[in-house]
Amino acid sequence: MVKERKDEPKDDKKPRKESDLKKFLNKRSFIYLMAAVFFVVFIVPDMIAPSDLEKKLVENLETDEQNIAWSIVKSYRGPDDSGYNLFDAIITQRENAYPNEKILKHNDTMLEVSVLDMQEQKGDSFYEVHFTFQTYNAVQEYIWNVNIETEKIIPLNDGAKKMMDIVELYD
Repeated sequence: MVKERKDEPKDDKKPRKESDLKKFLNKRSFIYLMAAVFFVVFIVPDMIAPSDLEKKLVENLETDEQNIAWSIVKSYRGPDDSGYNLFDAIITQRENAYPNEKILKHNDTMLEVSVLDMQEQKGDSFYEVHFTFQTYNAVQEYIWNVNIETEKIIPLNDGAKKMMDIVELYD
């Protein structure tokens, strides 16, 4: 006969108590799964989608020099190089012209950039930058001459001059 020792564990298969955290998660796993799916389907695409401005902007630029000329105009911040940039000033002024509408979300709104090589007419490093903002009822064009070596910008029409004045006087 074999005697059982009292200090040895018995092979009774007692059910283990499940942790409270596991119970909590098991009861609500479907809710968490649905929340994760909702986030991935509806929230994430809006976070990585291009902005309305990027969707509307059509750049007809073929060379690096044309890209440089457009970058100089777009990022111009006045003679002291601080504050508001030229591109943001144009967008803000156009949005202010349509206070009760989200003009960049309108289907008929188009923004177009083109850069012409003016080296033969005006000398080396000169480019003519055209920025056109077209809405359903108006077209506004801004034209500048840009020297890509000196980064000097010369407005060629009244709209471009007005925008440069806003940038230079805004602080």
